[in-house]
Amino acid sequence: MQIRECALDDLAQVNAVCDAAGRNRWIRDMIAPRSDRFILVAVAQGEVIGVAKTHFHSNPADSSPAGHYLGGVVVAPEFRRRGVGSALTQARLEWIWSRASIAHYFANEHNTASIRMHEALGFRPVARFSEIRGVTADDGRSKLILFEARHIPGQAAESCNGTTNGGRQAVIGPAGGRT
Repeated sequence: MQIRECALDDLAQVNAVCDAAGRNRWIRDMIAPRSDRFILVAVAQGEVIGVAKTHFHSNPADSSPAGHYLGGVVVAPEFRRRGVGSALTQARLEWIWSRASIAHYFANEHNTASIRMHEALGFRPVARFSEIRGVTADDGRSKLILFEARHIPGQAAESCNGTTNGGRQAVIGPAGGRT
């Protein structure tokens, strides 16, 4: 598996992953390069098998802090529970750590797979809300949990939270600085 920056040419394959996962399709503007976000794809045998993004919010909103947020992760169903989401998340955290010492993430309180993965990467719950930045869970019937992780300067992202990338090849494009 290779982790790399998403390119505009990846949109059709990204949407095939979204279709297979039963998630909303992404549009070109969602993957267009911008300095305040990072969009990655996981590729296996030349095919996109997962996609993930970050968001930057410059102002606090609805009791949620300003800062860098991990956005959605979508992994093709046949590749779930194989470390694809973790690899995409670790690479996004490395990008955030090069810019800030705190990362945020929120999830539906019932999304135990996502919550466990993020807790293993050092995220801790800080608040519960009915809505965060315009997002609700289960049409407002469930709560969203806001999580935060702090980077310890001078330590590699893989070791600051006691995890490693499991030997997977992480190749990040020019914006990410690693190849």
